[in-house]
Amino acid sequence: MNILVTIDKNYADVLVRMLKTLAASNKCDFDVYIAHSSLTFTELTYIQKKVDCSRIKMHPIKIPPQLFDGAHFTKRITKETYYRLLLFEYLPEYVDRILYLDPDIAVLNSVRLIYNMEFGDMIFAGAGHTRGVIKAFNRMRLGLGAHSDYINAGVLMINVENMRKYITADEIFTYISKKGKSLFQADQDVINALFKDKIISINPCFYNLDEATYRRNRLNLQWVRKNTVFVHYNGKNKPWKNNYRGELDVFWHEKREQIKNSAQFEAAV
Repeated sequence: MNILVTIDKNYADVLVRMLKTLAASNKCDFDVYIAHSSLTFTELTYIQKKVDCSRIKMHPIKIPPQLFDGAHFTKRITKETYYRLLLFEYLPEYVDRILYLDPDIAVLNSVRLIYNMEFGDMIFAGAGHTRGVIKAFNRMRLGLGAHSDYINAGVLMINVENMRKYITADEIFTYISKKGKSLFQADQDVINALFKDKIISINPCFYNLDEATYRRNRLNLQWVRKNTVFVHYNGKNKPWKNNYRGELDVFWHEKREQIKNSAQFEAAV
């Protein structure tokens, strides 16, 4: 299975922990593509060594500057904004689908169902977090339909083959150049607006659970442990900080210990 992450050196340890939970919750092999612009060989080696799992193969991709020829930049729209949007330009041709994950995620269960989903002519599958006034505001400012969801871009199942078929870099550059001032959430806004007719909305309780969604749906930890695939620690509320608020941080620490024990077992065998 193909996984895409985009990080800098400040999130190396966070990525390591996410990948450990991925390996602990799945028995298959993973090709992890790391899109970056500044990671050194030493930093990439550190990530691979810390993950310490034979089923995860790293593929660092240093994003070339020429990829952004014709791109529009502002204080909010940086070159990193384009990493997810232009993945069809730098991923190998044989990659026809890929699962994008933010590093601040704990993987609790198998990703097989979402990874092998049917796309048809669609490009993205993602889950929304917003409700009520905020959701209505996002629909209005981005020109989304009355029944459109506004998905969070931290977890995206992506049909790369369809992306190559239906979009070009110039179309992305042109859209951002025209709409840049209204794109408060950078590439997340672009995905929701430019691809609004190519998005499959999926359930956040299973595929992108944050603390707000957890409380809103009155879930409990037992249900989450059994049913949720991705717990997403979005925003400033991070489980590796002492001031975490909520209950879901237990999975970040719990799964880290599980993969540590699993790795020791495999070494003994």
